[in-house]
Amino acid sequence: MQQRHPDPSPLVAERHESHERHLLIRHRDETDLDHTLLGAAPIGSRQLLVLASPGAHRVRSLVAVLPELLRSMPDFDADIESVWLGVGSLAADTEIAQRLAKELDVEIVAPDAGVAAMPGAALYAGHAAGGTGWHRFRPDRPVEYHGARFPLPAWESWLPTEPVERDGVVAAPAPCGLVVRDSQAGAPQRGDLAFGVPVNQRFPKIVVSGSDPVPSAAGVAALLSSMPDQPIMIVPATPQAASHSWQIELALRLGRDVVFSAGMQVGQRTGASSTVVPDADGNRLFRPFPIVLRQPAHGGDQQVVGIAPAPAGWTRDGRRSYLTGDVVADIVPSGLVLRSVDGDAADPAAEAAPFDPEGWSLMLGTAGQVVGLPVLTAAENLLAALPPDQLAAVRVRLRGTLDADAERVLNSWTDDHDQRLAAAARTTKETPATGPGGPRLLPAGLDGPREPDPPERPQRSPVMSPPVMTTSAAPVPTVSGPPDPLGPSGPRVAEPPQVRQAPPESGEAEPVPPIGGHSDTVPPPAGKALAVQDRASTAAEQARFTVAAADAFSEALAMVNAALATWPSMRVDESPGAKADYVAVCLYLGGGDGGAFVLNSALRNGQPGLLDGQVPCLTSGLRRLPTHRRAVLRQGKVNESFERGSTPGTVLTEPGFLTASMDLDVTMPGTDLDVLIWPSSARRTSELVLGRPVDEAVFVAGARFKALAVRTAAGDEERQEDADGAAVAPKVAVLFRELAPGEAPGTAELDERDLAVLAKLDGVLTRRQKGALRLVEDPATIARLTTSMVLWQDDVANAGRTAVAS
Repeated sequence: MQQRHPDPSPLVAERHESHERHLLIRHRDETDLDHTLLGAAPIGSRQLLVLASPGAHRVRSLVAVLPELLRSMPDFDADIESVWLGVGSLAADTEIAQRLAKELDVEIVAPDAGVAAMPGAALYAGHAAGGTGWHRFRPDRPVEYHGARFPLPAWESWLPTEPVERDGVVAAPAPCGLVVRDSQAGAPQRGDLAFGVPVNQRFPKIVVSGSDPVPSAAGVAALLSSMPDQPIMIVPATPQAASHSWQIELALRLGRDVVFSAGMQVGQRTGASSTVVPDADGNRLFRPFPIVLRQPAHGGDQQVVGIAPAPAGWTRDGRRSYLTGDVVADIVPSGLVLRSVDGDAADPAAEAAPFDPEGWSLMLGTAGQVVGLPVLTAAENLLAALPPDQLAAVRVRLRGTLDADAERVLNSWTDDHDQRLAAAARTTKETPATGPGGPRLLPAGLDGPREPDPPERPQRSPVMSPPVMTTSAAPVPTVSGPPDPLGPSGPRVAEPPQVRQAPPESGEAEPVPPIGGHSDTVPPPAGKALAVQDRASTAAEQARFTVAAADAFSEALAMVNAALATWPSMRVDESPGAKADYVAVCLYLGGGDGGAFVLNSALRNGQPGLLDGQVPCLTSGLRRLPTHRRAVLRQGKVNESFERGSTPGTVLTEPGFLTASMDLDVTMPGTDLDVLIWPSSARRTSELVLGRPVDEAVFVAGARFKALAVRTAAGDEERQEDADGAAVAPKVAVLFRELAPGEAPGTAELDERDLAVLAKLDGVLTRRQKGALRLVEDPATIARLTTSMVLWQDDVANAGRTAVAS
């Protein structure tokens, strides 16, 4: 009988190319593993760091073959005294770990659960990785707890090892330090982006997370007061925690300076961190130029501690400045101050406002300084090179006085371009002076007193064509000369409980992927309409839509502001994002590039429309409006509308956004068909758009409608007017019920719900045919209310969101 030899182990051990004391155990078939963090972790001369890949963890014999794999290294027995074994849960069974230490005759340090390879070269094995940390095993010695992180930072002992609750906030251990949430929102959960903030070996970071509600400054101060009075960094994962008022309260309650990041820190493969300012939902707003700031202990003005890499076309110049040619950009808490190198400039920080998580300011010159053409050109080039997120969040302000050449060039810009001043003018109470050819910028102090800038985030046109600029209110004093930087350390977001893989590399000066971002729409199959996602819009989409809408945005924003002032129920959310969503609805109910006819035609042909970002903003804006629960009316032509041929059970759909009249006492010229619908998702627009010829309701894109009956009134042929000249209802009517989301169209048979709705619609139809009607003659309204729906196709009926444009 032939003897069978056991198969060789599928595991291999390989050293890091530049660090002989770093060893990776992997499955022989694994490829494309990331060795970056393995090679970055510092280790002693007689220590060995061993990590196991995800594939190695799936091999049951991993622990059994460890002695053989380690002894295969030359000089292991002679040179190694301590082995850090990043093998998940090895220390959970102390007997196995102790036996391994005795067999190898070395010290073994192992985790009792997972290991997260974190930005900042930290191997974290504490609470956020599912365990308590690293444990030390030595031959014939009791097991000892070592700590949650490797290498062990000086601040390890300052922090709790388990979640703690104090004064209304709950703090959970995280690789970078602590993640803090309001106790009403529950304890932070592993997997939250806040747990991926890069580790700094010099100081812990306190990530303030959650927006429902936001952790109070008083609660965070109480938590920090229980810790040693040592350097820390506050990392706001929600914009409220980055606001000036929140930071002032925290500093006053602590009685010491507070150093805080301007937003969330996102780690990268290169070891540098990128800072992004998130909104309340975690979506990216913009990347700031001041990335670390200090709030003095007793209030006072903020100081810039750390800055982002220089933008394209600029170089770093000193601790808080960029340089291009003869123009300097000073980084201040609120953004940038551009000035001439040879000018007699006042302290640029003296006029700067505090950091604002809703947007940043680009200030041209300082008080009393002459602003020449080089500064205008530098501003133009800077804005043209910015990524969309930074561009959408900028306010441009003139602080100095234009010289003759600069004013002449600026006026020529306004004459030669589309005068897109709406982006700044709609969000400020300052009134730019106007002259021949459009709005014109005046130097500060020449056009009367100013009111303070409003707190909402301004939106602006795409590139300075001309630059959108306003003179500012009274300057806000700011102290300059911050102490040495206390900057963040290297970064990259972690992944599974073993050796984690890095995301694609990107630097501070490059665009950062959206946090929790979404694409506008789902790409449609060939020849089919575009399927629109029913979700909230993101900050990036709102910014793109604002830029695309240009002047129309400011006109519609005036309508939105009037509605907010009129209806208290709409003032629940007056954020710039909510206003952008409402503006999308207003433009849809208009007749321009964002109007119903243009947008729905595009959606039926698989395109997202002419205005970038409008589709998600419109969807989100409709969801902010109240639901309409009564019958609505549409009209059409008997010989042209799909509705007329809809026998009971037929399902029609509109891939776009269907509009109907909430007023049932109207009729439109040239129509001979009534379409009455009982809605389930229609949203009322009467509070948002006031003084319209018809109060309209809008159905979300992809709504489906089941035909219940076709009714024909007895009597003579239908007429547009009766004998007295009064408008009358058409003779033929089709009755529909909107299907609920996810509801199957069913068969042609009417169910109990259908019959109940049919009875209601019959009553509505009877009252309509007996009552007096008024004639609507507004062309845009007629177009929205008379466009035929689309025949529902059986092959996509189950998708519930896509239809063939028949």
